[in-house]
Amino acid sequence: MMLKACSADGSLKRKKEPEAADDERGKRNEIPELALTPHEIGRRKVNFIFDNAAIKKTLVKKKWKVPCSLDDAEIILRQNKDVNQYRCDILHEALRAILDSPLNRYGLVGAIYVKIENGVLFEVKPQVRIPRTLQRFCGLMMNLLEKSCIRTEGTKEVLLRVIQEPVTRYLPTNSHIIGLSHTSPKVVNIEDYLSAVDDDINLTFVVGTSVLGEINQQYVDDCLTVTNYPLSAKGSIGMICHVLEHKWNIF
Repeated sequence: MMLKACSADGSLKRKKEPEAADDERGKRNEIPELALTPHEIGRRKVNFIFDNAAIKKTLVKKKWKVPCSLDDAEIILRQNKDVNQYRCDILHEALRAILDSPLNRYGLVGAIYVKIENGVLFEVKPQVRIPRTLQRFCGLMMNLLEKSCIRTEGTKEVLLRVIQEPVTRYLPTNSHIIGLSHTSPKVVNIEDYLSAVDDDINLTFVVGTSVLGEINQQYVDDCLTVTNYPLSAKGSIGMICHVLEHKWNIF
């Protein structure tokens, strides 16, 4: 089943696909049974916070929309605005990197939070299937900003919702908040760093999703970088997921 554009009430509609396509996708998405026990799965969770996401709405032809500099650069420039402030594609790619990862498919992603530059904070449930195309993703973000909540059409299950600051109130106890910033003087081997962390610690990673990759370091316990060179949000997420998948013996 695939998600369609959001309905007027903030629900996500679904489009029925041919049964053959469903069967083929089901076989492709099959994953072996995880060796972890239910207790271990409940204990081993990782959370993500995306900071400074470039999700902004603007008036286009008398209609509000969330533009992206990749598709709407001409419109943004005509309004004398910086196209780098409308790079919602960075968040889109980072979310897909998490949601499509084996780490998430095994239920080891606890929560995902997104902080927009204008101060809005919203939660993305790990089970959501966000639109694959950037245009539809921008439409979803516009719907979320207007409705404050996105639900499934049938069960009314909450998939995305705007929540109140501070984000730390939603993190589990015994959390260790790790900020990733290429400006940090602390360069680490991420595999060695995470292998030294006890499994009883609740890991939370803060990743910048603006062009500069900046994060708010006020609430992080440790700020580090995994390379001497700038790394995209998608690249950072991919590296973290890969290391944790091996640390928790998914493969």
